[in-house]
Amino acid sequence: MKKMISFAALFLAFLIMPAAKCLAISAGIDDMAGIYTDSELAELEQRQKEVADLTGWNIAVITTDTGFGTDGVDACDFAEQYYDDTFGADSSSVVYLIDLDYRWIAMDGNVLDYFDSQRFNTMMDACERCYMNYEDVKNLNTFYDSLEKYYLAGTVERDPSVGPLGDAFETSVTYDGTSIGKLSIFLLAGLLVSAIVICIIVYRYKTHTTPSANTYLEHSSVDMYIKNDIFSYDCTTRTPIRSSSSGGSHHSGSHRSGGRSHGGGGRGGRR
Repeated sequence: MKKMISFAALFLAFLIMPAAKCLAISAGIDDMAGIYTDSELAELEQRQKEVADLTGWNIAVITTDTGFGTDGVDACDFAEQYYDDTFGADSSSVVYLIDLDYRWIAMDGNVLDYFDSQRFNTMMDACERCYMNYEDVKNLNTFYDSLEKYYLAGTVERDPSVGPLGDAFETSVTYDGTSIGKLSIFLLAGLLVSAIVICIIVYRYKTHTTPSANTYLEHSSVDMYIKNDIFSYDCTTRTPIRSSSSGGSHHSGSHRSGGRSHGGGGRGGRR
């Protein structure tokens, strides 16, 4: 009888363990930058827990005023290290880093089954608009709503552009939607065209023959030469045009897709 009870207890524990392992963790908001009030934090963390319970994904948000730079490299490294330290590298988790230079969302595990480039960019752009407009509470609510929306919408085909890029990460930076590779091609093409134009101009000047002054003389006329030095000058007055600066948010427009170890991406620029 005791053996049967022990076996039943062991079997029950075996059934419970996977469920406990899949239990999502809502790590809350690590507001190091002091963006939110206590009441806002309480409300936003409750919303975060609801989304974590629904999706089964571990979720964390961290704010910093470090200034990681607008290329996204340091922001990505910080977010991914926070991801690994908080949830473990092999977990299905989402970490949203909000820094004054860069906002980065790191995700991995089966979260990537629900995000292709279109879904991710829609979420990231919406969050970024809120951030630039100083709508900090709406920023996080937009983030939570997007996670919930795309989870309920179902899975999509895995998209490498939002997955980990590894060694290719350094070449993935984009500015205003134009990749560095494309910029390099445009630059090389411009230099080539400029070199061709310069060569044509130099060639024409070298091969051009200047006629002799005697060509314009009528030899039957009086042999007289008159020399006149004529000087001319221009007076130019320049008035600087002063541009009036308008208010509003400013943002560099740089963004990355895909991280070193985990999926995700980010947007750069200060508000």
